[in-house]
Amino acid sequence: MLQSKYSYHIFICIAIILGNVFSQDNSISGWVLDNETNKPIKDVSVYIQESNLITSTDLDGYFNLFVCPKCNISIDEQNDSKDIIIVFDLIGYEKKNIQFSDLKNRNQIRLKKQSIELKSIHIHDDNIYKSDLLLDTKKLEENIRSNLANTLSYQPNIGVISFGNVTSKPIIRGLSGDRFLLTKDGMQIGDLSQTAIDHVITLDVTEVSNIELIRGPRALFYGSNPVGGVLNTLIFGNPKTRVDKFYKKIKFGGESFNEGIFGNVVFFMPIKNNQLNIYINNRQTENQTSPIGTLVNTHSMTSNFKIGFTNYQKQGYINFVVESFNMDYGIPPSSEGHILGVDIVLKKNTLQINAHRDISFGDFNQLDIKYNFIDYEHSEFENNVDYFSVQLAKNTHHFKLEILSEMISIGTELEYRDFIPAGFYWTPNTDETNVSFYGYIKKNYKKYNVLGSFRIGHIIIDPKPNYTSYANLEVDEITKRNFSYIASSLGFERKIDKWTYKGWFMQTMRPPKIEELYSDGPHLGTYAYEIGEPNLDLEKIYGIESIISYQSNSFNVSLTNFLNYSPYYYQMTKMGECEEEMVLGDEGYPCSGPEYDFIEWGSGPGWLYMYDTKGVEALIAGFEFNLKYNLKNLIVNYDFSYVLGENISFDEPLSYINPAKHILNVGYDKNSMNYNLRLSKIHSQNRLGEFETYTPSAFLMDIILSYKNNRQSFTLQINNILDETYYNHLSKIKFIAPEPGRNLVLSYNLLF
Repeated sequence: MLQSKYSYHIFICIAIILGNVFSQDNSISGWVLDNETNKPIKDVSVYIQESNLITSTDLDGYFNLFVCPKCNISIDEQNDSKDIIIVFDLIGYEKKNIQFSDLKNRNQIRLKKQSIELKSIHIHDDNIYKSDLLLDTKKLEENIRSNLANTLSYQPNIGVISFGNVTSKPIIRGLSGDRFLLTKDGMQIGDLSQTAIDHVITLDVTEVSNIELIRGPRALFYGSNPVGGVLNTLIFGNPKTRVDKFYKKIKFGGESFNEGIFGNVVFFMPIKNNQLNIYINNRQTENQTSPIGTLVNTHSMTSNFKIGFTNYQKQGYINFVVESFNMDYGIPPSSEGHILGVDIVLKKNTLQINAHRDISFGDFNQLDIKYNFIDYEHSEFENNVDYFSVQLAKNTHHFKLEILSEMISIGTELEYRDFIPAGFYWTPNTDETNVSFYGYIKKNYKKYNVLGSFRIGHIIIDPKPNYTSYANLEVDEITKRNFSYIASSLGFERKIDKWTYKGWFMQTMRPPKIEELYSDGPHLGTYAYEIGEPNLDLEKIYGIESIISYQSNSFNVSLTNFLNYSPYYYQMTKMGECEEEMVLGDEGYPCSGPEYDFIEWGSGPGWLYMYDTKGVEALIAGFEFNLKYNLKNLIVNYDFSYVLGENISFDEPLSYINPAKHILNVGYDKNSMNYNLRLSKIHSQNRLGEFETYTPSAFLMDIILSYKNNRQSFTLQINNILDETYYNHLSKIKFIAPEPGRNLVLSYNLLF
């Protein structure tokens, strides 16, 4: 029975969720360790912000700092003071600021390495929340691939859904689309990548400095439906990086499986109280290859230019950014309608305004105001044709205002989108207005941290029908829709010696997208004729998650369980499938009679399968296990992840669920060199949704060599070194070609 099938996950989650004081003299002490190797770090500067009280760590990473920033108050009063910040700083590592009160019962401070360090000056805007950093600068360099999804594919429970390598996008715990949020410096990217498989993410991975994964109550600060979490990318050249002299950063490299090359340059130019940042990037790839041959029409050409100007003031800054992102890429051919493939031309222009101010207003100490204007256009061409068949465009105005502190934060968000389709695509022009108010609170209750958040909002979707009739929708169904939504989350965290316990409950709501409501026409890039459902209701998901972890100097282990239930889960699925080979014969196509209502004839050279949107009852559950061991220069890291999805309405598995995955990394650090062997075992997927096919298991071996110092880094990856022929279950073209074979990846960075 379904109930017993998931009883393990429910039991673990509920069981966990129900489930050294500083000395009183005027000093604090502890040890500073490397976050990856757990080795002590010497010569770390430890000081009180805005004071001349400073010490440094010894050979064992030990420090002892005399604390008297306000010598007219007692140490107990200092413990309660929220404005006392202890700073840990060393070139080659990320600077860490910790409030004095947070150092209670904490005698170990861990610093994260930076491959290339800009000498930054304090600019007030410190990140007041702690996140699970998925990839820091060093790990990004060691995993970097041609796009964000493939770079993240070596992480547990992250799969890659694709229509060829260029269009790859991450899928987290079986959740795709906007069931997890992808953001750029805290703002949603503003493209159409989460609406369809052929729409690329308008972000080049080489402009990313770190990727953080945000889950739990704080995720609602970014949107109403982050049940899978928030992948927030931190960008080189954002206003938080202020330099005291002229810096140039150059990066270039390439991959062998698609003859890809890339290069970019970033300039950081301080001008008195101002700073000018300029970013220029180009990337080119040819057709991708696999052990069985070349997949045609999978080339790409990307150019990205960005200029930012920041005026720094005593208590904050104001920042302006103008960016142009352009990309031409191909979709491989298929017998389903476009036998020569589809070419896509994408243009995106962005204007950003970011203002930050240090304030003193009750418990709040930061005020942030952000505005984005995005002009996006995506045109689809039949291969070698000079006029588009489908064009999808939108203009987006996005405004955010937030008042922040570590313990309580509130914000409001307003987003207006004007969706403008054109060509052989009959979805109506549509205006969408979304306004929301949200908050986050953290309270210390006895020995627990209690976390809570909410987001309430209202969205208006107002279509403007431009035809008197549609192929599959009735005109009177295409009406203005109003959706009010509320999302909330409640969680806790508790530390006992070396053990940490976390858990939370989250309830989210997602209004349907324009395409899910009103689509009616062929979508060339997906080889589908898409039909919306104008009467869709809000998608609701209820999630529960628990984490238990143990951390010592040499040994870390953690277990995460999650369970998500939705009584109304959107899916756009194929309406049927022809059992015969779709080849033109003397008597015409098979499946061409009136009884075959799941094929649209006359689209492209011949036909397209029809897809419609429906809501089903669904359940997704799984777990993630991590084990990490450090022995001198040796680091061993093992991850196992598993997710299972069930379509309860039809008593069958959910489609496109990533299979179970083992990842073993064995690394060795010596001086400035790192040597890493990565072994991946991807299980077969035989739990198949409607119209899915079986995918066999695969074993992959990668070798990564890297060198780094404070000014330059070099990385060499040899992926799939055994040249194994393997298939990605989440690939929409796995019946055409397997994944890449042996692949050489080179990357070089220089800061001067």
